[in-house]
Amino acid sequence: MRKSLIGAVLILCAGCAPAPQWETPERSAVESELENAATQVEMTSAAGGMAILAEKQLAEALDWKLSTLSAPERRALLLEQFKWQRLMDRRNAEPISGGSIAAMQESLREEARLKNRFEELTVPEEVRRAFVEMREAPVRFLGKMFPLNHGELNFKIPAEKWEKGMPETETIAQLNIPFCRAVEIGGDRFLVGVIEPTNYNVVSSFGLGTEQNLCIWKNGEFFASHLIGRRLVMLGLDASPEKIEVSFRTREGEFLKKSFAWTPNSDSLQINHWTIEKID
Repeated sequence: MRKSLIGAVLILCAGCAPAPQWETPERSAVESELENAATQVEMTSAAGGMAILAEKQLAEALDWKLSTLSAPERRALLLEQFKWQRLMDRRNAEPISGGSIAAMQESLREEARLKNRFEELTVPEEVRRAFVEMREAPVRFLGKMFPLNHGELNFKIPAEKWEKGMPETETIAQLNIPFCRAVEIGGDRFLVGVIEPTNYNVVSSFGLGTEQNLCIWKNGEFFASHLIGRRLVMLGLDASPEKIEVSFRTREGEFLKKSFAWTPNSDSLQINHWTIEKID
């Protein structure tokens, strides 16, 4: 981050204001700038503006969250924020590519991670706790197990597709934080969440990856994966001991629901990506 979020928070007033919202008129204006940009310089400038605004919104969210906690909880959250900030500073410093749009992609990557942290701080507490439990959990991808890294799935670029100037690994998917849930069934603890492709640099010859995967963990172990669908917008997720139900809207405007049982399978995540070049 370009400045210390903790330093910014400590000079803010800690009143019990309503939870800050990500969507604001200021953000809409900056996003409109990016959509209407005519040149690469304009696009890079607008993307940088979005990252700066995201940093400001995260500082406000952290201030709000601190105002709702006890003194010991505030100290724990500040320590957690410091560790998160150091981790993301290192990860955001990793190069994306050597192309002309690298600076824009790097700003969008930073903005996406700031948004994820904003959501982590502002979702209901039971949702945040479920995310914390699963953010380092293992997932099955391409038939192998990979650990998440603060909710992100990192994939090593195959040697035959790696070129000089490229990073060695790439973040290709992430947990959609508002849809993280925890359910107790008998003596077992189940976690359920939605993993989706990231928006930055997830492009193949098939286009932008848009798969939504419902993932389930049982007592910390990866339990099942289900493809919800492609090119859809998640609207809700309800999890009970009887079933899991997701609601979503297709890009064509149709509203649908799907139900899933708490049964294991050996399916892998389905993520469309240029390093894989495989799609159903």
